[in-house]
Order: sequence, then structure tokens, then C-alpha cells
Amino acid sequence: MNLVRTRGHERIGGMVEQVTAGIYTRLSLDKTGDGLAVQRQESACRDLAKRHGWTVAEVYEDNDVSASSGKERPEYQRMLADLESGSINAVVVYAWDRLARRMTDLVAFIELQRRLDFDVAHVTGDVDLSTASGRQTAYILGSVAQGEAERLGERVSAQKQQRALMGIPHKGRHRLYGYDENWTPVEPEAAIIREAFTRRASGESTTAIARDLTARGIKTVSGRDWSSGVLGQTLTKHVYAGQVTFKGEVVADSIHPALVDLDTFNAAQAELAGSSAGTNTRKYLLSGILRCGHCTFPMKGNPSNKMYRCSTTYGGCGRLSVRIALADHWVKWAAMQRANMKPSRDPDPRDYDAEMAAADDEIARVQADYREGIYTLAEAKPLLEAQRQVKRDAAKAKARAVPRLNHATQKYLDYGRMNLSQQRAFINAHITDVIVGPAVSRGHQPFNPARFECHYPDGTSERLERPADDPVEDV
Repeated sequence: MNLVRTRGHERIGGMVEQVTAGIYTRLSLDKTGDGLAVQRQESACRDLAKRHGWTVAEVYEDNDVSASSGKERPEYQRMLADLESGSINAVVVYAWDRLARRMTDLVAFIELQRRLDFDVAHVTGDVDLSTASGRQTAYILGSVAQGEAERLGERVSAQKQQRALMGIPHKGRHRLYGYDENWTPVEPEAAIIREAFTRRASGESTTAIARDLTARGIKTVSGRDWSSGVLGQTLTKHVYAGQVTFKGEVVADSIHPALVDLDTFNAAQAELAGSSAGTNTRKYLLSGILRCGHCTFPMKGNPSNKMYRCSTTYGGCGRLSVRIALADHWVKWAAMQRANMKPSRDPDPRDYDAEMAAADDEIARVQADYREGIYTLAEAKPLLEAQRQVKRDAAKAKARAVPRLNHATQKYLDYGRMNLSQQRAFINAHITDVIVGPAVSRGHQPFNPARFECHYPDGTSERLERPADDPVEDV
């Protein structure tokens, strides 16, 4: 009498319970993108299922997904759900480490098997999870797999760090927009990147830029429309400014050409950081720019009565309001007046470009000495970081010395043709905020612009006055 263990029961001869199996295949990194490795796993698993007499009902394929990275494996999760529902009652895998390379995942899988009592078969050799010794073997195999994964991760991380220190950017799964696979600039994509950085540095919102690119029919590398999220992530890539990062820190200058200068890149980062706390697109020109004269809380646009209000809903005192049309008219007028003024600041005597160039030369020397073996990695890192700090300090000082958004005036000469985001950028280039005072006139008297106290980037401020030749008495 031939006894075979399956699903926790003994069966005799040909009287067997039908086993409906699912095949799980996984490949951590598919370098060629053709999925041939997972196809070979599936073929071997089908042969094994056939030898067991099992019916294959489903194939679950996680291609180019690591089991040790902690990232979600969608097909693995779907397989677990099918085991729970009873759609399948057996699992076939090529090897044990295809299922899990982390002990936490392994323990969860074994506990699920003990609760549901399903079969598991491996092409490279079965482990009987119904026995204590079989589960012990599985734990040992899982521990070995996790150790291998961690050692591999350490080696890969060290290789990435070494390449980064040599100025070689990390290649992702797809090429970066604006470059080909060898980091050679690609036109007209590179021009689009330069445009996007310049516009974001000017204060235009990421959403407005993405919408404009989509309206012009410009697609991402994957052929999709630009979204604010994708564009925002793209604009944080240091490689566009000729910098290479490792674990979020700039560690070297890229050996490949930059697409934007460091000043523009840093200005764009400042704008991105400033908008991170609230990513909603502004609907009104002066929302957040106007401040209540009683409590200094930012005023918001109210569409129901066409007013900017200090709202108690957002934490304000609720005591002030001003018509949207009037505020927009006078603050825009003030920004135009400032745009026509020449900056009064004396030129800064420091040569920031020369300081950054000298730091670049020193960085290049240390990198060359590291490649020649003169410095070890531990010796080179602090030397490189010191020079990069010199560059960062010089770039910040230059940004403070030179008005960062002067090019907004040059680019947006025709205010009427700007979108709302560009108009806000223009005003922010010349006015930091506006304190709104209480109404000083009632009835049909002309509006008094002295309600608006404009604060400017150079630290000065003034109350607005109606010019004698202004034809507009009310807006």
C-alpha cells in the first residue's frame, strides 16, 4: 500500500483529493527586461506539478521585484489571498528563497501553511512543513537566504558608494528625462528640463508647469502625461546640476554634463521646499500674500462674495476683508513699480564663482588621488565633504547677494499673458507680503490704497498711495 501525505491527510493508491496549485515565480532584477528567467522557473514548476498530479490553476509572477527589499510584492500578496479563499490549495516554487528572503515573511508564510494546511513543493527539493523538523529546515534555509541577501545588499551599497564618489551617477531602471542611457544630453528633452527648472525657480507652481507641458503634448520617458508629482520628483534630481548623491547626500560632481547651473537648481529646490507644507494649487492671486492688519494671519480668497478674508476657519481673527479685484489691482501695480526700479544694493566684493571653481579643482584632485590609490575611501570622504561644503556656502551666499528672481521680470514682460502661477511668481519676486489695514473710507468714496502696506525683499516697506494720473477710481 503506497501512502502519500497531502494536505494533512493520508490517501491510498489512486483515491486522491484534487490538488489545485498556484505557481509562484520571482526575479529580483531583470536586467534584460524580457522575463526569460521567470519563464524558466515557471516551466520547471509546471513539470513538477505534473509529476505530482496537481492541476495548475494560476501563475503568480513578481518580475524585477526583490523579496528582501521590504517592498510590496503584489502577486505574492494575491497568492496568499487565493490560499485564504481556497481558490488554490498548493504552492509550487522553484526554490525556497523565491518565496521569502526575510525571516519575518518566512515565519508568516509557515504560520499560514499550518493554519490552512496546504501543500508546498520546490523544484530544488521539498521541505515538509507539516513536521517540526521540516519547519526547522525551512527556518534554517530562510536564515541563510536572509544572510545572503544582506551581504549582497552590503556589497551593492559599497559599489554604489564607490561609483558615486568617482562622480558616476546611479542608473535606474529607466533613463532620466533629458539624458540617454549613457548620460549624454538629449534634445529637445534637455531644453524642457532647463525650462522647467527656470520656471520653478521663478516661483511658478509645479502643477502649472506640468499642465502646460501636457497641453503642449510633451510626454515623460514612459510616454505618459506630466503630473505635478512626477515633475516635482524630477526637479529634485541633483544630477541635472552636475552633482552625484549617495543616500541623499551630495558626494561628488558628476563626470557627465549638467543641464542646469547650480544657482537655478538651488533656487528651484528652495521653491519646492517652500511649497511642501501645502501642495494645493492657489486659486487666487494674493492668497497667503495678504496678511490681516489685526492678527497678521494670511488672508484667503472667498469665491462666494469675491473677497479676501481673514478667516477664523484657518485660525485668523475674522475681522478684516477686502475685495479681490481691488487688492489684485493695487498689489499688481506696486509690483510693477518695483520691477521698474534698479536695485540699490552695492555689488558684493566676493568672487563666488571663483570660490566654487577653486573648490571644484580641489574635489577633482582628491578624486584623482583616490582613483590612484593615494587616498583610501575613509581618507577621501572628509576631504571631499569639506570642499563640497565650501561650494554650498558660496552658492548660498551668491543667492543672497544677487536677487534670485530678477529673471521673472525679464521673462514675463506681458503680465496679462501670464497664468495665475506665473503672476504670483512675478509678485513674489518683488513683494514678500502685504499687510491689509482696516477700511478708512465708506460709501461711494474712491478706494484708499493706503490700506495696503507692502513689504519688499530688500527689507523696506511702504503704504501705497494713489498716483495723480491713475485713471482707475474703483475696480
